[in-house]
Amino acid sequence: MLMSKTELNRSNAIEDFISIAKAVRYSGYSEQYLRRMARGGEIRAVKFGFFWMIERASLEAYLERARSKNTEDKRFGPRDFE
Repeated sequence: MLMSKTELNRSNAIEDFISIAKAVRYSGYSEQYLRRMARGGEIRAVKFGFFWMIERASLEAYLERARSKNTEDKRFGPRDFE
């Protein structure tokens, strides 16, 4: 869900958000896919001009749901980096 700046000020501190580049490294998803999820309301994010910030807790919740849905089919969901 794309958050307004008012919602950002009211509900979260900037420390609760990560850049799209960090979200890519953390999740294994592409920048385009993360942006699409933010626009579609699957994860919470805020956009400043061209710069996206993704709410860390929202991304972690999404990754947990993706992992639990696709336990055997590894074609979908985040990549595991260890």
